[in-house]
Amino acid sequence: MGNLKQYFFDNKSIPTKFSISYVLIGVLGIVFLDKLISEFFKYNSIMEQGPLTFGILFLLSTGIILFIMLNHMQKVIQRIDNSYRELKDKDKERLVPYEFALNNSIDAIYWFTLDGKFVYVNEAACQMVGRTKEEFLEEMHLEDMDPNFDRQTAKECMINIYNHKNWRLETTQIKKDGTIFPVEVSGHGFMHNGTEYVCAFARDMTQKQEYRTKITKMNQELQKSVEEKDILLKEIHHRVKNNMEIISSLLNMQERRTKDQEMIYILQQSRSRIHTMALVHEFLYLGENLAFINLPNYIKRLLDDIKDLYCSQNTSLEVDLKIERLIFSTNRCIQIGMILHELCVNSLKYAFKENRDNKLLLHIKTKDDLIELKLRDNGEGISSIDDLDCADSIGTQLIFSIVQDQLDGEIEFRNNDGLECNIKFPKKEEDE
Repeated sequence: MGNLKQYFFDNKSIPTKFSISYVLIGVLGIVFLDKLISEFFKYNSIMEQGPLTFGILFLLSTGIILFIMLNHMQKVIQRIDNSYRELKDKDKERLVPYEFALNNSIDAIYWFTLDGKFVYVNEAACQMVGRTKEEFLEEMHLEDMDPNFDRQTAKECMINIYNHKNWRLETTQIKKDGTIFPVEVSGHGFMHNGTEYVCAFARDMTQKQEYRTKITKMNQELQKSVEEKDILLKEIHHRVKNNMEIISSLLNMQERRTKDQEMIYILQQSRSRIHTMALVHEFLYLGENLAFINLPNYIKRLLDDIKDLYCSQNTSLEVDLKIERLIFSTNRCIQIGMILHELCVNSLKYAFKENRDNKLLLHIKTKDDLIELKLRDNGEGISSIDDLDCADSIGTQLIFSIVQDQLDGEIEFRNNDGLECNIKFPKKEEDE
């Protein structure tokens, strides 16, 4: 009704219409009354019946004029009221989708004044805490629903939300029956009809926290399982290494029982090859990663062991070692280790001599998608270098077999102030 009054009094055309209608009706009334009086006194005495007749005619004429004016006003007001009702019905129809969206939202939606009083809640908010809209809107404030706030901190929270965009908070709310549950709240400030409000959205986090707890528990169980498997794998690598050492010890015992120098050398090479593979399992057992090995550390240790096994005290050896920091799998480390073992043993056997400066160069680097390995000694080289791929020695056959068949790489031997071996193979392993 207030809007109707505002429309009626603020509409500038209505006073004009009433004024014009009043003037027209008044003029018509005066003309009609003048004719009526003139006709009446034409047949009657003015002195005897004049005042009473004039009064009656005036009363009748003004009554007719007033009736016409009020009837016109009633019709105008009726039209205004009908227009207002139509406008109100259209507004209701326009707001239906918004009201539906608000009331069917899974999130609780609240409107607060800046002192924390509820002025609007949707159906989800009512269902979340088990209260009716009337209970919310009568006297409830934020602290009546959230036990983490009091009267003062609730006001401070409202001002904080109003002054900050994308405000968020994880807190708790209390149901009507006293149950406390976790919620995630976001809020925004806005102004409507000159009044400052805060709109907040709350989502029940009970189910999410239950999932989070389950996931945390699963992760803990998985972590425990992984740790147990790591321990088991370490134990396996340790046992494999020990078993290889046992085999090496058996070969050593056999070596001491024979006097055939060729057989002794064959047994030494077999022990050395076994040690090369056992060393990989030792690194896996002692390292933090059970799937990959730091290549530089492994090669340094391997060269030291080969030198101790094959070099005499009178044989000096200077090693130029440059290896990029590469992480290789167990299989690839064994493959590289076996290649380097055979190449280094051949250099120690044929190229290096006592009482001279022996030098060994070993460089490993990456270039594009390839790994390049270069090993060179300062011996006399080999005259029949083109026939190395056809050699009958187990070591040479092992080198070509690993490079070409297992690493899918290329190998080249050449004389360069000694024997130089260049190997290239893909950086990416086939089983990756």
